[in-house]
Amino acid sequence: MITNRPILTVLFFLILTATFSTASNYLRVQDPQSWWKYGKGTIEEAVISVKPRGLYMECGLYLTLSGKGLGYSSADTLEIQYYFDLPEEAIVHDSWLWVEDEIIRGKLLDKWTAASIYEDIVKRRRDPSILFKNSKTQYELRIFPMAGNESRKVKITFLLPTNWNANSVSCTLPVNMLNVSRYPISTFNILSWVNGEWKNPKISEFPDNKFRPYDSEEFGNYLRADIPVESTQSSLNYTIDTPFDNGIYLNKYSGEHENYYQLALLPSQIAELGTASKKVAFLFDHQSSKTDIKANDLLLNVKEVLYSNFTSQDSFNLFFTNLDIERVSNHWVSADSITIETVFSNLEDDIISNYSSLPALLSNGIDFVQNNGNDGSLFLLSSSEQFGESSVANDLIDDLLAKMNPTLPIHVTDYANWSIGYNWIGGRYYRGNEYFYTNITRLTSANYKTTRTGQSLSELLLELSQSLGGFMTSFDLHTSLENGFCYGRFDFHPNQTIYLNKPILQVGKYNGELPFKIDIAGEFNNIPFSSKVTINETDIFNTDSLNEEIWSGKYIHSLEKEEQTNDIVGEIVAKSLEERVLSLYTAFLCLEPSRGGEVCYDCLDESSLITDLYESQDVNSDSLINVYPNPFNNQTKIQINLQKFNDLKNISIKIYNITGQVVKDFNSEINTSGKLNITWDGKNNLGSSVSSGTYFLIANNGQLKIVRKLLMIK
Repeated sequence: MITNRPILTVLFFLILTATFSTASNYLRVQDPQSWWKYGKGTIEEAVISVKPRGLYMECGLYLTLSGKGLGYSSADTLEIQYYFDLPEEAIVHDSWLWVEDEIIRGKLLDKWTAASIYEDIVKRRRDPSILFKNSKTQYELRIFPMAGNESRKVKITFLLPTNWNANSVSCTLPVNMLNVSRYPISTFNILSWVNGEWKNPKISEFPDNKFRPYDSEEFGNYLRADIPVESTQSSLNYTIDTPFDNGIYLNKYSGEHENYYQLALLPSQIAELGTASKKVAFLFDHQSSKTDIKANDLLLNVKEVLYSNFTSQDSFNLFFTNLDIERVSNHWVSADSITIETVFSNLEDDIISNYSSLPALLSNGIDFVQNNGNDGSLFLLSSSEQFGESSVANDLIDDLLAKMNPTLPIHVTDYANWSIGYNWIGGRYYRGNEYFYTNITRLTSANYKTTRTGQSLSELLLELSQSLGGFMTSFDLHTSLENGFCYGRFDFHPNQTIYLNKPILQVGKYNGELPFKIDIAGEFNNIPFSSKVTINETDIFNTDSLNEEIWSGKYIHSLEKEEQTNDIVGEIVAKSLEERVLSLYTAFLCLEPSRGGEVCYDCLDESSLITDLYESQDVNSDSLINVYPNPFNNQTKIQINLQKFNDLKNISIKIYNITGQVVKDFNSEINTSGKLNITWDGKNNLGSSVSSGTYFLIANNGQLKIVRKLLMIK
């Protein structure tokens, strides 16, 4: 029996992993030798770096984790258990663990070997971390040990799929990974690196929080945006200009044995098909008690859709539920950028009501379209649920259809996700207004999307807006070379409808000599078309070996969807280990050097840029912050002139260590608009004395940030 214990331990560990794989996003701190001693962990700091990588965005998420507020002490030895979700098409390809001041880069091993090593080391109370992929979207990170009054720092690097349109490329950042903290994170910083083909990054939900340029001797030119902490409760979309050249983006990488490419293609430009201008009436029916999406987020997302998918040849209008339905205009409004900005800038803050008036809203929208050419479509955004029963829904559908001649398309985005009831209709359950939306969109030749499928609001609006230009049938895309061929192709979103205004995304391999050739053919409005494009090598962007990892990630995903025979599992493990791409059967394991782990001397800690920036801002703070004594031994007195801060409501006053971790915050002591006097006794938020060294006092309200360096000498 003794010889079987390691196997039983690993089996129990993997069973526990499978059990928690349904936990979605969750952060837990526990003593592994006392299972009843556990609690919700805290994310002390979060920094994410974003780099465009063709059809993916490469994200490096830096997290500092602790057991803050759980009553642990330095005598407790704890394990961090972190469960999180990523999109199905995400590719995880690195994991780091900080051991004291050194970075340990994870080794990729088969899952069973990694789990066995991890459990053996945890018994010996040494330093490992392990990162699993538990399902197509769920991941698990474990870190050991952590003293009860300390924290651990990690980095997870992954590639996220992007959404392309004619004007921009966007990526939904996984802020859901941050909503697991016992205490809200104190800061959230986004760093970005862009090169010649990528320009003008922004966060769609915070257009005024612009990326600011900085320069670093170690990291070169980079951009930084500081995002309000409360924003992590909703979606954040990183957006950048589309690098299309006549509707095509193509990059390549020449590997040691094979060559790889990434292709984005906009059918409407390649096929040169004339498309009618769009006329869309956006209808807002916001029942706030049925959704966690805020009214302002709706406006920001629709504004972004207009900017990215409409042109000056298109038109729109906005309609809002109220006691009397409100319209922006009694006529179609031009969708040029200046008019879009003017319309949204002039909207009242409370233009969107918190209650539903769905029939009146739809009727008003139909009346408008009929009185303005009768050639537009309706685009409903709703979180109501009053029309879920079949009898009520059918009556409303009949009334709407009787009102229209010809029938107008009524597209629907359903973002109701709180306390939604069920209705049993025709042998199946429908949630909320789903029965009504499903049938009204079918009967009006429109499309229906809901956030309950797991997609973000911005993703749904993008898909629906791209469908407005019509779709192609019998479509075929073939890639080749002037003297050679392409193979191993993987299309993003295969078997989906090919919309004229929705870019087609593909990765693949090629063998032979350029130029690159693209042939497309199909039917649009029952008219056949074909087009051929030749791309010279000078018009193709060069990339690095990450193209190979991207292709391998797509290949592994395709294998994981097949029946999991021994041959398939063996191929997944082999390709995963060869390319350092995490799979369902492998795991990243970080070990301390004495156990076989290797210190990564060329791993660059981008999150250190946050600390470096704090230090560089110190020069102008002397008149606003006085510290005496400094250096100090056991305590120091701090006086802050708050009169320079116009907004005290959002001010934060914190002390950071040199790694960017929050040591102490004084937010509860801010109660004056004059001068604030604070005494710091050299203890952190847990009441433990900090070690000698350099610290930074930062007062920040989002508009003004002042910094003073503190030096503790014991």
